[in-house]
Amino acid sequence: MKQILSVLALASVFALPALPSSSSAAPSDWIRVPDLPATDLFTVWSNGDTLAAGADTVVYLSTNAGATWSRSARVGPDVQSVNAVLFRDGRMYAGTQPRTGVFVSDDRGATWTNFNQGLAGLGSFDITELVFLGDSLYAATVGGSAWVRNIHSGSWSLFGPDTLQAYQAQNMTAIAVGGSRLFALGGFNGTAFYRDPGQQDWTATLFFHDWFAPGLAGLSAIWTGHRWVIGSNIGIHYSDTGHSPWTYVDFNIHPTLFVGFAMYGSDLFASFGAGGGTLIAMSRDDGATWQGVDSLFNVFTYKLARVGSTLYAGRVDGLWRRPIPGLSSAPGNDAPAHLAFAVSGRNPVLGDRVRFAFDLPEPGPIVIDVFDIAGRRVGAIQETRPAGHGEAVWDTGELSAGVYFARLTAAGRHATARLVHVR
Repeated sequence: MKQILSVLALASVFALPALPSSSSAAPSDWIRVPDLPATDLFTVWSNGDTLAAGADTVVYLSTNAGATWSRSARVGPDVQSVNAVLFRDGRMYAGTQPRTGVFVSDDRGATWTNFNQGLAGLGSFDITELVFLGDSLYAATVGGSAWVRNIHSGSWSLFGPDTLQAYQAQNMTAIAVGGSRLFALGGFNGTAFYRDPGQQDWTATLFFHDWFAPGLAGLSAIWTGHRWVIGSNIGIHYSDTGHSPWTYVDFNIHPTLFVGFAMYGSDLFASFGAGGGTLIAMSRDDGATWQGVDSLFNVFTYKLARVGSTLYAGRVDGLWRRPIPGLSSAPGNDAPAHLAFAVSGRNPVLGDRVRFAFDLPEPGPIVIDVFDIAGRRVGAIQETRPAGHGEAVWDTGELSAGVYFARLTAAGRHATARLVHVR
C-alpha cells in the first residue's frame, strides 16, 4: 500500500509552502546512511542510542547511535513491507503487511518467529503501527481495529473495538502513547480516540469540535510532554487535553500523505510528505507555531526519528540524517544538572491516580516502575520526554491500600520516591 502511495505522490506536483526559516541550513545538509539501500524505508524508530528501520522485507538495526548497522534476515516468507519496528530487552518486533502480522526476533534479526497468536479477522494481520505501554504491546491494523498482547505471555485480544467500529475507524492509521494514555487514529471523518487506564473502551474526540469532517484523517500523533499534537492529511491539530477543543494549523499542503514526528528537548520536528516532496518543520511551542527547516523537492518522507543531536528520516530513497545543532534550542541552558523525582501533590495518595513530578538533565526515554513493599512490580510508565521539568500520571485504581515505591530510570540514572495509597 505504501509503495503505491509513494509513486502517486511523486507523480503529482505542488508548491511547498514558505514558512519562516529556522536557520540558513540547506537541504544538502541531509546525508544518506550508506549502510542501508536507497529504497523505501517505511519506518524509522529510536530509543536512546538504538535505531531500527523497516524496509520491504527486512529490518536494519543500530545499537550505537547509527555508527554501525546490521541487516536482518527476511522477516517472513510472504512479507512485502515492514511498517513498524520496536526493540526492547534484546527482542525485536516487526509489524508487517500484507496479511502477515507481527514477527519477533531474539537474535537481532538473524531468525524470526511468528507472533500472531490470537489475531483474527479481516485486516487484523495488516499492521500499521506498534507501541509499548508497560508490558503490553499494542497494534494498529488496517481494518481490524486495535489489538493488545502481553509481551511475556498470552496471546492477542481485541482492545475496545466497539467505539472504533461505531465510528467506522477500524482502518487505523496510527497508535501512540503519552504517559498512561493511549491515543488512536482511524477512519476518515475527522476523529481521534483516547483511552486511559481503567476505561473499557475508547473515547472519541472530533478535530472540529462538534461536527464530522468527511475525508479528514489523522496520520500520526505525539505527546510532547505538554499537549497532544496530531498530523493529519490537511495539517496540524493540537490539544492540551487530548480532546476537544482542538486548534488547527494549516500548512496549505493538501493532501499530506504521511506525517512523521521527532522530539529534541522541547523542540518538535515534523515531516510532511506530499505530492511533490517533503516539508520539514520545527515548533518550539508544542505545535502552535512552526518554522521551516527544509523543503525537499521530489523527495518523499515517511517517518522521522532522533538520536542524540541527529535527525533521521525514513524516505523513499533510503535512510537519511542531518545534524540538529543550529536548528534547535534544545536541550537548553535551563535543563537541571541532576535527576529529581517525587510524588506531586498530596501523599498519602487519595483517589485513583497519582501524579509524579521529575526534572530531567537531558531528553530521552524514561521508565517509572512502581513496586510494593515485597519488591513486586505493580505498574510502569514508559515514554520519551524532553529535558527539564515534567509530570506523569499513573492509575492507582487497582492498588490495595499500602506503601509503595516508585523508581524513575532516565539517562542511565535512578531516583526513587515513596508513596502511600489509601482508600
